[in-house]
Amino acid sequence: MNRACLSLIFALLTLSTYAQSGYPPPCDEVKQVKLDTDQRKRHILSEFISSCVQNKYWINDKGIILLREYQNQQGKSCWLLLPSIDDSYKDNPPNRSASFDGDIILIFDADSKQNIKPTVGDKTLLNQCLEQIIGDRVYTRPTIKSRWTDMVLPVTNHKMKEGAHRHTLGNGGSLIIIFNADGSYEKLLPV
Repeated sequence: MNRACLSLIFALLTLSTYAQSGYPPPCDEVKQVKLDTDQRKRHILSEFISSCVQNKYWINDKGIILLREYQNQQGKSCWLLLPSIDDSYKDNPPNRSASFDGDIILIFDADSKQNIKPTVGDKTLLNQCLEQIIGDRVYTRPTIKSRWTDMVLPVTNHKMKEGAHRHTLGNGGSLIIIFNADGSYEKLLPV
């Protein structure tokens, strides 16, 4: 009886330890990093995710965060946080990602003007790995198609080749975080 109890306890402890350690990422091409290294970063990420849900930047249980990490002109470490619901990351896939309370964050290196630096490595392998990590959290972008229209251009009287495109203005949920040397941070809305 004692031997059976000890075996059972050992098995439960082993399973408990494995469950608490979390699962490793499904592939090695994209490095998994920890972003919430302190309480303020955890608060920033938590607040940003809440705003994405509350403001409906993420819909139908779809959405990831695109994080651009850069140094501004003053040399301060900054984040540009962007909500995303499609697979546009595939054009220039990052080689780092993070998981935060079940949400996926893709981490891009950017220059001081917030432009993403070109991908280093095999894009196909990175995209295959990211597809495994992200799963069904994003929509697949449709191929670009032409738009039918019956409108005629003024003065020239030629038929328009495409229908109207609707572009909304605003920051689309983006947020800039500037980390100060004293441990504080500033939030800015991009324009």
